[in-house]
Amino acid sequence: MPNVLLAEDEFLIRAVLVDALGEVGLDCIEAPTGQAALDVVTGTAPLSAIIVDIGLPDMSGERVIEAAALHRPGTPIIRCSGASAPGRAGGPEVHVFSKPYSAAELSKFVASLIVRD
Repeated sequence: MPNVLLAEDEFLIRAVLVDALGEVGLDCIEAPTGQAALDVVTGTAPLSAIIVDIGLPDMSGERVIEAAALHRPGTPIIRCSGASAPGRAGGPEVHVFSKPYSAAELSKFVASLIVRD
């Protein structure tokens, strides 16, 4: 199954998303902090998509998005935020998904971005 990085600090939200992503055939690598997400992004684990909450406890998710765009070019990045203003990081691979959202809707959206072999 394709791997998805899920950078989300809220345990319950993360747990619900892991289940919803699993239902559409995606495995999750969980990152409860920005640093944990950066470690995955700069590591060697294959990633088919990256989901980033902007409100991480140790750094802005924008920093994770910037690193992901640099280290994982072409990988879809989903920026999740309750803020109405667009983020600093952009590009064709960055998609905005506004909070609040349905875990099922987000999972289906992520699955639609992943090209399967």
